[in-house]
Amino acid sequence: MSVSNKEWQYYLAGKMDGLTFDEMNQWREEAALKLKVLSETSGYKCTVINPCDFYNPVEDVRYQTDEEVMDYDINHLENSDFVIVNADGLGTSTGTQIEIFDAWKNNIPVFVFGVGRGVIHPWLERCVTRFEPNLDYLITYLTDFYYV
Repeated sequence: MSVSNKEWQYYLAGKMDGLTFDEMNQWREEAALKLKVLSETSGYKCTVINPCDFYNPVEDVRYQTDEEVMDYDINHLENSDFVIVNADGLGTSTGTQIEIFDAWKNNIPVFVFGVGRGVIHPWLERCVTRFEPNLDYLITYLTDFYYV
């Protein structure tokens, strides 16, 4: 296997408001691990942006305003190659909806897992590149189509 110089950056989006730190972070930790293993075995470099690594809105509030958090997250999102979205709670997560739209406006592929087409608002669905039923199916898709 030849080593690639390609570097992928992933941004992990999903509901945070109203959740415990474990609820908002557990799937992100699992996704980060799986993406890093995929990248290492494929000879790619990988950076995973987990907003929970920077801001813990439940246990360690270090930010002064929600605008600060939004600007920080959007900056990371706009500098990413892909956005991975956990659909759980998407209908009540305005921040995640904005992140999906912003990624779409910046031509960044958006991959949503946990829901299929025809479930979310059609305008938001328009911004999604691909839907998968779960994280493992999404990792398989990335393996087959982006790590070649």
